[in-house]
Amino acid sequence: MVSEKGPQMIKRIINEPIDFVKQIIKNRYLILELTKRDFCTKYIENIFGLLWAIIDPLVFILILWFVFTALRAGQHMEVPFITYLILGLVANNMFSGILGQATNGIKSYSFLIKEVNFRIAILPIVKVLSELILHFIMILISVIILMINGIFPTLYFFQLIYYIIAASLMLTGITWGTASIKFFFPDISKIIEIINRFMLFFTPIFWDINSFPEKYRFILKLNPLFYIVQGYRESLLFNKGFWESPLLSAYFWLLTFFFLFSGAFVFKKLRPHFADVI
Repeated sequence: MVSEKGPQMIKRIINEPIDFVKQIIKNRYLILELTKRDFCTKYIENIFGLLWAIIDPLVFILILWFVFTALRAGQHMEVPFITYLILGLVANNMFSGILGQATNGIKSYSFLIKEVNFRIAILPIVKVLSELILHFIMILISVIILMINGIFPTLYFFQLIYYIIAASLMLTGITWGTASIKFFFPDISKIIEIINRFMLFFTPIFWDINSFPEKYRFILKLNPLFYIVQGYRESLLFNKGFWESPLLSAYFWLLTFFFLFSGAFVFKKLRPHFADVI
């Protein structure tokens, strides 16, 4: 019996992701409908909702650009500082926005929890897709600002698809865990807010990592958001492929798979108790 446990566990580890992908395909129309509903609830139904969702980060960017320009920050950069800043903030806002919204992803659809034939593990994905709609709008605005500054997209622009998928997979894993914990520990949303605020300044968004001594850069690169922010800039500003940083890419994907498996584990353990705390 002991000898059978190993193969059975390996088989389950392989089959569960395959089954989950099948469930996503099976429920794809429902996922799209829930995504549309979630986006409309937050923005479209409110006349100025979507407008403010765009204006707010843009005003924030312009204020920071003015402040940092006045302080002569980024004057030695090979690209205009506003382009460096806006891409960092757009990537950061995508990451923090999804993390915050998807943490509430399951609880906000609590009416589906008792549906026997519905796999609620796909609900964080709905929040991810909903936030990505706004993110695509912000990317378009960013490209326009880059073009105004004389920087035009190249083929590396399409590399953004890779970084968006990479970030989405990592966030799906993280929010399987945080969304599950939310039922039993509502304060996790506040903790997420603090983490997002910390990462805003711990990630090279307002500053260049090369301004730090070499021995400290390794520590800063352990932040997974660094990979995404840097990837956005390399795709639109520096024309550099993700394959040119193999060690950083390997580290990010190892971390991503860790979050996916640990998030799935937490979700699976807590899932049977969701209905008890609604």
